[in-house]
Amino acid sequence: MRVRNWLLGVGLLGATVWSFVVSASMPSWFDPSEDCALTASSDGVYGSSAGIDIRTSWFPPRAVCDFGSGEKYEFISQAESVTLTVLAVVLALALVAGLVLAVRGLTATGGVIRAADAINLRRRLLTHLAVAAFLGYVASSGLVIGQVIGIMLTGPPGLVTLVVGALVVLTAVTTAADRAYGPLPSTATDSYRRGTTAAVLVVLVVTTIAVVNFPLRDLDVAIPGAATYAAVVAVQWFRPRRSSLPVPADSPATADRSAEPR
Repeated sequence: MRVRNWLLGVGLLGATVWSFVVSASMPSWFDPSEDCALTASSDGVYGSSAGIDIRTSWFPPRAVCDFGSGEKYEFISQAESVTLTVLAVVLALALVAGLVLAVRGLTATGGVIRAADAINLRRRLLTHLAVAAFLGYVASSGLVIGQVIGIMLTGPPGLVTLVVGALVVLTAVTTAADRAYGPLPSTATDSYRRGTTAAVLVVLVVTTIAVVNFPLRDLDVAIPGAATYAAVVAVQWFRPRRSSLPVPADSPATADRSAEPR
């Protein structure tokens, strides 16, 4: 788990910084033509800001200002482009490795059983639903605000990093909430599975609504996010649970298996 957390932390933090650096290295989004003309002039390439054709790409990071008179200016130098490309590959590998380890954790079995003895399950359920609605609204609001800021400052790579980061952080939060207030009996792996399911659905719903309705005028999209989390929690409480709880040695299933002819 420690290796997974390190990989995810380094991958997400590095990808966020990389997105900011690449975005800052490109012509200003506010007035890219003027930025091209001024920067090129300071480097000895003279041209008017009128009619400049600007071609950009995020991978590899490139930005070319074409003045239309045979003069072109590499806004991002070749050396900088190569360095940023190599860093992007390394960070992507770290992030993918961390995500693979996180997914593998969903298949774990066994673990310490948390029983339901002397616990008011009705109160526990109501508390879980209230916590889910509150956390769902806060997380959804943060995700929407982050998407708006990301569009202005980091571009598409930053948005992807934001969504993945939101999923990782929300999974940790929903898993912790499930361990504190989730269905019983249960194990840590069960809480991780239920928390991951809730986080994936909330991020998917909020991101889809935000993309379809962009630009957003308010935070109403956070309400469906909160409702989604609360609905997932309700389903997880009332559906028949197939958990990773170990089968007792004297259970009927074990007895039947031991009686089979060999």
